[in-house]
Amino acid sequence: MAAKGKIFFDFIIFSNLFIAFCAVAMCLCSTALFGLGKLPVDFVAFVFFSTLSSYSIHWYLTNEEEETTASRTDWLRQYKKVHATFFIISAIGTGFFLIRLQAYWLYILPAVGLTLMYTAPKFPHPFFRSLQRFILGKTFLLAAMWTYVTTALPFFVLHANWQPPHFIYVALRFALIFAICILFDIRDKQFDRQTGVKSLVTILPLEKIKIIFTLFIVINIAGSFILYTYTQDLIQFIFLSLPAAFTYLLYPLAIKSKNDYLFYFILDGLMALTSVLYFMKTVFERYIQ
Repeated sequence: MAAKGKIFFDFIIFSNLFIAFCAVAMCLCSTALFGLGKLPVDFVAFVFFSTLSSYSIHWYLTNEEEETTASRTDWLRQYKKVHATFFIISAIGTGFFLIRLQAYWLYILPAVGLTLMYTAPKFPHPFFRSLQRFILGKTFLLAAMWTYVTTALPFFVLHANWQPPHFIYVALRFALIFAICILFDIRDKQFDRQTGVKSLVTILPLEKIKIIFTLFIVINIAGSFILYTYTQDLIQFIFLSLPAAFTYLLYPLAIKSKNDYLFYFILDGLMALTSVLYFMKTVFERYIQ
């Protein structure tokens, strides 16, 4: 029974379904926190399928003989066709819902551009391979992509009247995601150096990276407090700052470990922790009424 549970858990995590659901939860939470109403179903479906599509092609193009991880590489070697299948299905879904979202193409285009910039070096062509040597902002690209898709883009879709709290929210979410991305880059530092990828982690010593990491954690918590001065919602402040506190506490373990469950379940999950806590609170409040 335990073995079957692990097989199912590995499938959810390593097939990228988990990260796709995280993206959807983060989008829904961004608008719910500000009472902006419900996102269109077409947009929610687009976020799910586009996330699954981009991660599926990213991992399908990953050479499991070069980029080795603690557990995911073995899963990739055995189930690589799953990524190909999910890419085809999700690419069709992405295209279908993208057509239905023509009114928002202007807002969606930056997300597509950021995704292509990050994934392009994976394509098996010398030109695309050479790009990895010039992506100095690898960490920034990934953090910017996730922040834009899960915070700013939902605001644009619902035609939000941007106020200071909205900008603060986008900034504090970027700070959290950037800090989490730093931990992934530290894990990948040796491989990135071997392949010529330039990032903060490959250029700066670990002591300075720790300072930058801590700075972004502080920015997240400070931003959460500033937002609290607008909302006067203590629970919201706790929900927004708690993932940053957990991320900071995990730093000593993350810089030494290559455990895939730590990175692809716990750290990825921390991006969506605020969403989970918020929706649990909402369900509880409805239950006791």
